[in-house]
Parts: sequence; structure tokens; C-alpha cells
Amino acid sequence: MLSAAVDLFAARGFEGVGIAELLTKSGAPRGSLYFHFPGGKEQIGAEVVARVGAEVAARFRGLHDSGVDMATFIDRVFTTTAKECKDRQYKASCPMAAIATGFGIDNPKLAAAVRTAFNSWEDEIRLAAEARGMNAVNAASFASAMLAAMEGAFVISKAQESDKAHVNASRALQVFAASLIAN
Repeated sequence: MLSAAVDLFAARGFEGVGIAELLTKSGAPRGSLYFHFPGGKEQIGAEVVARVGAEVAARFRGLHDSGVDMATFIDRVFTTTAKECKDRQYKASCPMAAIATGFGIDNPKLAAAVRTAFNSWEDEIRLAAEARGMNAVNAASFASAMLAAMEGAFVISKAQESDKAHVNASRALQVFAASLIAN
């Protein structure tokens, strides 16, 4: 059910997907939904966010641990995001972006899960930037900018049916990172 939810939320956001559609796509019976997810759709969304959040944080950590320089780190992130958009035929964005922009204030568990996931991504990017020569203040600014550029590139890529946003974000962030490392 969570895998089906990732695909559906990426394509249409949290509010754009109903329980019946989740059940149909996953092939799960209705009774199992409320057995495994007594919190309903909000719990499913929060668990999707936690899963995607942990997977992406681990990717950032792995890339950091590989020892590549900052320009290569950035390039690999945006090469991956561009490929993900192409693989989805530009019909879906990052599930995190789609969920983060598509839930209301009446979903506090989901809001907390999104906040936690994005914070973990910023932390991983910040640690990688610090290890590559940025001071703590610059690394924190860079991590925030990279996260915003990455999620923005997903949204723009879907709208434009192109990977140009990923390519351009990568180039701009490489220049930005180099200027922050130099200072």
C-alpha cells in the first residue's frame, strides 16, 4: 500500500488521492487498510513521507561518504533527480514536494513528518558541505538553498516536461558552492 501511495502522491499530491484509489492500486482489501493504518490516509501519508525521507537522507549520506568533491556531489544529486523525472515521463514530481504542497493545516502528523524529512535532508547536505570546506553558517545556507532548488526543480520539470530545471539548478548551485567554499 505504501508503494502505491508513493506513486499516487507523486503524481497528484496528498489531497488529490482518495482511499478507494489507494486500495485499488495496491490491491489491498479495505479491512487491511484500517488494521494497518488506523489513522487512515494521514497515517499513510506520514509513513510515505518517513520512508521517502529516510531513503533520500541515506542517498545524501552515501554520496557524502563516497568522498566526491562538492561539484560532483551537486551534479550527482541533480543527475539523479532529472532521471527520476524522465523515468516518470514528467507526469509526477518528488513525492515529498507533492505531499508538502498538498495537505492542509488539519494534518498535523503529516506536517510533522514532512518537516522531519526535510530537516534530515538539510542536515545531510550541510554535513557534506562542511566536510568539503564550507564554514557552518555557509553550509547551512547552502543546504537550505540546495533543498529548495531540488524540490523546485521537480515541480518545474513536471510543468515544463523537461529536465532543464535540474540541469540549471545544478550549474547554479555548483557556482554558489564554490563561492561559499572560497569565503
